[in-house]
Amino acid sequence: MSRSGVGPEQHRQGSEADATATPFQAREHQHIRYNPLQDEWVLVSAHRMKRPWQGQVEPSLLKTVPRHDPHNPLCPGATRANGEVNPHYDSTFLFDNDFPALQPDAPNPGPSDHPLFQAEAARGVCKVLCFHPWSDVTLPLMSVPEIRAVVDVWASVTEDLGGQYPWVQIFENKGAMMGCSNPHPHCQVWASSFLPDIAQREERCQRAYQSQHGEPLLMEYGRQELLRKERLVLTSEHWLVLVPFWAVWPFQTLLLPRRHVRRLPELTPAERDDLAFIMKKLLTKYDNLFETSFPYTMGWHGAPMGSEAGANWDHWQLHAHYYPPLLRSSTVRKFMVGYEMLAQAQRDLTPEQMSSSCTGLSRVLVAVATALVSAASSCPQAWGPPGVQYGQSGRSMTLCCPGVTAGVPVSWFRDGETRLLQGPDSGLGHELVLALADSTDEGTYICRTLDGALGGMVTLQLGYPPARPVVSCRAADYENFSCTWSPSQVSGLPTRYLTSYRKKTVPGADGQRVSPSTGPWPCPQDPPGATRCVVHGAEFWSQYRINVTEVNPLGASTRLLDVSLQSILRPDPPQGLRVESVPGYPRRLRASWMYPASWPRQPHFLLKFRLQYRPVQHPAWSMVEPAGLEEVITDAVAGLPHAVRVSARDFLDAGTWSAWSPEAWGTPSTGPLPKEIPAGGKPYTQPKENPQMDSPAPPRPSLLPDPRPLDHRDPLEQMAVLASLGIFSCLGLAAGALALGLWLRLKPDGKDGPQKPGFLAPMIPVDKLPGETKKSVC
Repeated sequence: MSRSGVGPEQHRQGSEADATATPFQAREHQHIRYNPLQDEWVLVSAHRMKRPWQGQVEPSLLKTVPRHDPHNPLCPGATRANGEVNPHYDSTFLFDNDFPALQPDAPNPGPSDHPLFQAEAARGVCKVLCFHPWSDVTLPLMSVPEIRAVVDVWASVTEDLGGQYPWVQIFENKGAMMGCSNPHPHCQVWASSFLPDIAQREERCQRAYQSQHGEPLLMEYGRQELLRKERLVLTSEHWLVLVPFWAVWPFQTLLLPRRHVRRLPELTPAERDDLAFIMKKLLTKYDNLFETSFPYTMGWHGAPMGSEAGANWDHWQLHAHYYPPLLRSSTVRKFMVGYEMLAQAQRDLTPEQMSSSCTGLSRVLVAVATALVSAASSCPQAWGPPGVQYGQSGRSMTLCCPGVTAGVPVSWFRDGETRLLQGPDSGLGHELVLALADSTDEGTYICRTLDGALGGMVTLQLGYPPARPVVSCRAADYENFSCTWSPSQVSGLPTRYLTSYRKKTVPGADGQRVSPSTGPWPCPQDPPGATRCVVHGAEFWSQYRINVTEVNPLGASTRLLDVSLQSILRPDPPQGLRVESVPGYPRRLRASWMYPASWPRQPHFLLKFRLQYRPVQHPAWSMVEPAGLEEVITDAVAGLPHAVRVSARDFLDAGTWSAWSPEAWGTPSTGPLPKEIPAGGKPYTQPKENPQMDSPAPPRPSLLPDPRPLDHRDPLEQMAVLASLGIFSCLGLAAGALALGLWLRLKPDGKDGPQKPGFLAPMIPVDKLPGETKKSVC
């Protein structure tokens, strides 16, 4: 029964009464779904994914995290806030939370004086579990044995705290988007003296279903999902991962054991191994859904314990919830606000759509990359030549005797030495531990059994984990682009690169969710093993995300690069550049070239060019922008060889200029200037001399700087300049003479003399007008 008092049957009957003739499609029509595990409803509105997104965009989740930070309170050897120093742990590390939300000795608030103001005692214990000593790894990047070690601690801490408290909640908040303030891989364990609300609802719903149908709710639900195959994400021998029919979060999943199991401590060793394997696969799929370190909140729900542990809990089935917040991309998340906070949960993406998105990620290459990483286990597997193990300089290293069964005691020696390094009574069995290994520890080690027989030989090679490679991409035309990379630091170990790409979609566009049409796809390395991969058939106006993962025996590091063809377009240099003299013109050179062979020369795929030239003895270049595939240089220096080069760019200014073409050399003609053609005469012809032909590879002249200034002046140009100066000088003199005459005419004769008329007054004096008699002067 739902909280509104209306059960699933009443909801179904109401929906049928209101149904129209339009056939229902879950991906197009809104509807509500019932959650029988927590007795609540969720509104599904898949059509809302078509709306454009103009809301908050989270910052990129990609962040470089140092492997060890001495100031990080979760790192080995670091000092925490309470002054305690962490041990130098090399696996998991469990300790009491320095700032617990629950304390075992909290006082009782006492009886309530009114039913509207009730309070009860809350006591408990809070712990923190570090998964790994490295801060730059997460569960999907850890090895299966390492994850198995985490599962074992989960089971043991549940059993320990469950002996005193009825509820033990194990949960992990991954990523800053989920409120995690420390990137070091860890989870929390809260044990409480009370049963939390969600646990109470799940307990009530599972008990009611068991009493009504005679079997556990989640056991029947798992069988139904296996039959329907609509929302399955992963299956294994002992576990199921599926998207719940009633999922609220966009990529929410439910992890279920196939066998009826009530609590984590009840898992068999085989089930624990399989759990570590399927967790790694699930979390790798999450990371590659949007090619980012996927944030989520997860937690285990097992049957209550404490004083009620001996009661009948057969209706309860162990399960884990994964709640990731991302919706459309690595930077767009779902917000539980408005309707979700005031009415009921709502989602835009149907669980069936989410399941198909996750299932299609099986070919993601980062999963392959993490599978190659083996150094995190206690005894690293061979990564390269047989009998070679790899380790990191400055860290403890464990060597395993390859020829004996695990745990069998052996004696260890350095090759060529008789000194015993570690005897069979060390308690370490077939392992040899080297503390803080350095370059002096590199070499070959021999292990022998108790009877002196040779167990095997191991060669130790030290280096450093991979760092994010440096990646750059370039498009030589409108349809193909290539990416090259180089290591940002030398690891000293054998290294491989895994490359993939996918097409990015515009937020809010139809079909925004990840699908086979958007990738990811492998980016083939050309040739295989080279530091270059090529993408063919790209779309010019689309954006792509390139994934280059550097992998070596100590780990994997990924660089993601977003590119668009219009921004990385850079044609190849023009080809076939030729420089020829112009017979009879000692100041001219003709340069011609062709489009690069890689450019699709069509009317709508044009290039523009720029040309540079200089005498080979002078360092300064002159530059022009030709209109076509040739250019005549008119100011060359007579008698000197010139270097010419040319580059190209898309005619719409997309991308950048190409590199310069190889230089071509040419020397202007040494013949005289042609004479003017007389009226009615014949055109000038070149004197019949043996002209100096330009050689494709002329003798290289001296490249020493010429102390003489570069003189581009021509005699005709000099005469034109002189004539122009003469005309301007004459005009200036005339203007000056006119101004001087006006000034002299208007200048007053004396201080007391009559005032002269203004500049616009008549130039003829009044006393000179006809018909006027001159007045006498008294």
